[in-house]
Amino acid sequence: MTTGGMLTGSHGCLVGISKPTMFTGASAMFLLIYLALWKYHDSTNPLLASASSLPGDESRLLPGAHSPRDFLEQVMSCDLDEPEKENVMLIKNESMPIIYFVTPTYARSVQMAELTRLGQTLSSVPALHWILVEDASKCNPMVGQLLRRLGIPFTHLASEMPAAYKKLKTPPRGVSNRRAALKWIRKNVKQGVLYFGDDDNSYDLRLFEEIRDTRNISMFPVGLIGDYAVSAPVVHDGKVVGFYDSWPAGRRFAVDMAGFAVNIQLLHQFPNATFIYQAGFEEDSFLQDIVTNADFIEAKAANCTEILVWHTRTVQVPAVILQPPTQTLTDTSISGLLRRLDDLQLATISSKGKPSSVHYLTDV
Repeated sequence: MTTGGMLTGSHGCLVGISKPTMFTGASAMFLLIYLALWKYHDSTNPLLASASSLPGDESRLLPGAHSPRDFLEQVMSCDLDEPEKENVMLIKNESMPIIYFVTPTYARSVQMAELTRLGQTLSSVPALHWILVEDASKCNPMVGQLLRRLGIPFTHLASEMPAAYKKLKTPPRGVSNRRAALKWIRKNVKQGVLYFGDDDNSYDLRLFEEIRDTRNISMFPVGLIGDYAVSAPVVHDGKVVGFYDSWPAGRRFAVDMAGFAVNIQLLHQFPNATFIYQAGFEEDSFLQDIVTNADFIEAKAANCTEILVWHTRTVQVPAVILQPPTQTLTDTSISGLLRRLDDLQLATISSKGKPSSVHYLTDV
């Protein structure tokens, strides 16, 4: 118990405590309470929550890696034998910020259809450089032919997902490709705007006008996402204050990959910013690395009330195994057509495949 400014010891002795000591103790207690309250605030604010609060943290690392930011991928340039014609094309638009449009892609039956559709959209956008990164150990020549035919300034890379992640129940698709693109941009680009656009999305051309003047980081809604049919920032008085998304999952930034753009100067300010190998948390990990102040987020698309990009999905058509027709006229187009089906990974031609036939006109 206390007696005046004295504390009674366990044997009734009076132990003196000086006023400075009492003041120091009170200050320490106040500091502990303040830190506890701040930690609670930090964990409940979606724009301030710490990265360590993300679920499934143990699955971020490849075995043997020391950090989620370790560069684990092998990257191959697919256009080393091509003249750097993109530099000439970019000079013509040097007064306009360049949009670096990063697209991960992987081999499947609809791949070339998706890339053709996307490429024809991008060909209508001025001052755009397409960085296309295949999830493969080698480059697909069909993809390279398409890029050259479209005439868009491009960089064609290949970066395969590390084998350890392919075994996961939900492989983090596209991470190795985006990480490779970030590495290329940091090495070759000083300014411009970075945007991650998947090959199966649908894009309104107005989106590119919106993001081109991104000063730090801009955000906007993406349609056809989750149970809400949209993933969107919530804006109050012109500032992003939260996110409307049916799968928050403890993410600080509950946004879709297609829902933000970044000024490339930020990449140089934060040279270690990258994506982690954890499905569903790729965007959040990258944004946590570069967004130090939520006030820097620019709300686009009429204060995040319009949808200028949609997460559409093409029906996946399984590749078939076809047996060539046994009764065909010589010198027909069939042999060339079957080779093209094989090149496009729409079908595998084999004597053990499903029988196919030609129905000839009877009056020819």
